[in-house]
Amino acid sequence: MQCELLSVYFGTRTLPVRKPHIHEYWQLEIVVQGAILSRTLNEEHLLETGDMLLVPPGWEHGFWYNMPGVTWITVKFEREKDELPVWGGIIRGNQFTSRLIASFKSAIRDTAYKPYEKVFINGFLETIFHYIHSDEFHMTDDPAKLLVKRVTDQIMARDGRAVMISDLAEELSYTRSHLSKKFKEITGENLKSYIDQIRIQKIKELLLYREHSISEIAVDLGFTDIFSFSRFFKKHTGESPRQFSGHTASSAN
Repeated sequence: MQCELLSVYFGTRTLPVRKPHIHEYWQLEIVVQGAILSRTLNEEHLLETGDMLLVPPGWEHGFWYNMPGVTWITVKFEREKDELPVWGGIIRGNQFTSRLIASFKSAIRDTAYKPYEKVFINGFLETIFHYIHSDEFHMTDDPAKLLVKRVTDQIMARDGRAVMISDLAEELSYTRSHLSKKFKEITGENLKSYIDQIRIQKIKELLLYREHSISEIAVDLGFTDIFSFSRFFKKHTGESPRQFSGHTASSAN
């Protein structure tokens, strides 16, 4: 891994203002609860619950930990140089980063003493770097791409369960027809087909890697019975769930 943890600190109380300063290692500030005022490169920003601030080496920065009820995590680390451009700035909270931070809080308590805890944090940091260089992260400046991201985030959050376009439209303050039309214009894909495609991907994953029966998977994903589940799967793949499980199992042997 390219990241090497130096220290991790869980902040749970108000502290004096940290005057702007510079250091030669990376820092990731994670707001767990409340808000923190930050200053980087002479610009002030308000970090709210779920936000993160990535500070590269040599960047002047400071923090104000004086708002009531604020809790945060400070991670300091070194990282090997690579061909990617150095990026620093705010990573706004979303469904993906919320899950990532939740896994960090579950795995690490207080500090990282043990070698496997340090390996976990290094992996967490690598995930952050992969995320900030992804298309999904940088598409949020474009209103059209932001709409697609909001739609796909909602679909992914259902984790393979049914998604009604009318429900999506209501959550995003669109009409059903307008949302479908906008999604098609931006992506070239039919929204209903995209939703079905994501469900099929999840079903295949469960059939391959989860030790549950086909009927149990059908119930977990909200199908009324195994027959409707099988019809849905065969319509999109050309084979039944049992046939899919059978030939993938034989291929692995």
